[in-house]
Amino acid sequence: MKEAMVLISLLGAVHQTIETPGPMEASVDLTKMNIYEIQEAVDDGYLTYEKIMQIYLDRIEEYNDKYNAIRYLNENALEEARKADEEYQKNGRKSMLHGLPILVKDNIDVKGMPTTAGTKALADNIPKENAPAVQKIVDAGGIIIGKTNMSEFALSAYNSYSSYGSVYNAYNTVYSSYGSSGGTAVGVAANFAVAGLGTDTGGSVRLPAAANNLVGMRPTWGSVSGDGVIKYDKTRDTIGPITRFVEDNAILMDIIAEDDSEFEKSLTSKESLKGVRVGVANQFMSLSSTRTGIATARVDSDIYNLMQNAINNLRSLGAEIVYLNNFYDGYYSFSSNSFCYDFNEYLKGTTGTIRSWSDMKKSKAFVSDMGWVNMDWCDRDYNETSEYKNGLTDRNNHTNNLKKKFSNSDLDVVIYPTIRSKLSTATAARTSSTKTAAYTITASGFPSMNVQIGSINGLYYGMEMVAVANDEESIYSIAYLYQNKTNYYKNPDISNNLYTLSDNLEKIKEKHAEENKDDAYRKLDNMTDYYLKEYSNNNKSSVKESLLLSLYNLLDKNMK
Repeated sequence: MKEAMVLISLLGAVHQTIETPGPMEASVDLTKMNIYEIQEAVDDGYLTYEKIMQIYLDRIEEYNDKYNAIRYLNENALEEARKADEEYQKNGRKSMLHGLPILVKDNIDVKGMPTTAGTKALADNIPKENAPAVQKIVDAGGIIIGKTNMSEFALSAYNSYSSYGSVYNAYNTVYSSYGSSGGTAVGVAANFAVAGLGTDTGGSVRLPAAANNLVGMRPTWGSVSGDGVIKYDKTRDTIGPITRFVEDNAILMDIIAEDDSEFEKSLTSKESLKGVRVGVANQFMSLSSTRTGIATARVDSDIYNLMQNAINNLRSLGAEIVYLNNFYDGYYSFSSNSFCYDFNEYLKGTTGTIRSWSDMKKSKAFVSDMGWVNMDWCDRDYNETSEYKNGLTDRNNHTNNLKKKFSNSDLDVVIYPTIRSKLSTATAARTSSTKTAAYTITASGFPSMNVQIGSINGLYYGMEMVAVANDEESIYSIAYLYQNKTNYYKNPDISNNLYTLSDNLEKIKEKHAEENKDDAYRKLDNMTDYYLKEYSNNNKSSVKESLLLSLYNLLDKNMK
């Protein structure tokens, strides 16, 4: 472990002092690693949390201009990573998130950073405290690396266009990132952080996860605190994790959940899907529908074929497939009359120029049409009205009806395509309504996860898995086996790894995997400064290779 730490130290010094063209050499490739693998690399000495943070910051600097995903960076991120290293060396890691960078959507409060909800009018809106979900991450040792762009006020699921411009798809910047959590999704897909938080009203975690080849979980409504969030509709909005892998999603969800959840343990609760019943919502799989509604429009034939392949994969894992007619009985939503009052209440926990929705309206510093905001309800809580209470009754009836459908067919999950038509370009997404089934379970409060199902012409699509309230375990356990069989995640070609693996470093790893010799470690440590000084005046293009070869030879000599 000590020898590897020396190598990382050397590479860091070389990175700072030697200007060479092309990608840097590193001992691991973070862009292909899940959280378990990253933490294992830390344990083995190939990474430090400071080095991890620097790699992600380098990627943001290199690639964010093409994506417009990051709104604000944590200027203390490297210092916090150094402290995470010190804590790790002294007391071990606090959790699997310890020392790792996390992105947060810009409608969720992070103390010391502005919460703008995508509007320049709130550029100086600074929360007094972290949102509870963010505080849980911080308490677990995670580091908030930055805030992400989004659709302004989380109004659109089809794009992430704000006062700060559009967020572009991680795999092809001509296309939409979808929304409203597009910045978080693109940031995670482009490896700007290990994982991220979004918010979901009617698809705002799941849709950008699908369009950017990610795993996005909308948890059971109420299972994650909604405090410290600029909400569109507090009766539906929930924070949810967005990750590249199912296991990473479970780890993050365990930390942000309000109860003592153990979703991570559910990952290995099944060796196969034998005995699992998976419902297929036929109405969301129609190739011939002439209807235009969100939940009834025709599915694209290529997406239909991806879904059929996903169904076959689930069946091959042992799942019993049950085809369902009329699973969904109509879209349901509360009134948006609570928005203005809730916005004004939110501002009480912040400092800044805007102190009310009236101030916001006067500022005119936003790009969305906000004419729908009912100013009559800015000082009155719509949630105290009889209309709202009647709405709760309707929602409970809707939830109970869906619950019965699960029970009557003895279903573990129900699946359908997250997006049913081909992805829209970033320009078209600002005016079109891409058909999606993501709204089906929103009002019920049921959990739903997007998982990857593959690509069409280099663009990615997803499948939702829905379970009844508080049964995220079923989703995670099924999704984990499905992921391990299909392995659809692929890094975007347009944001390549900035570091290359050295053959010499791999030889060094193999050497000290065979035998741990403290004497060799001490000699390496003592020779570090010598080699850097010796080669600093040589031809800079050969410095790294000369240094690595010298280190390898030294190890070879001392390990014989």
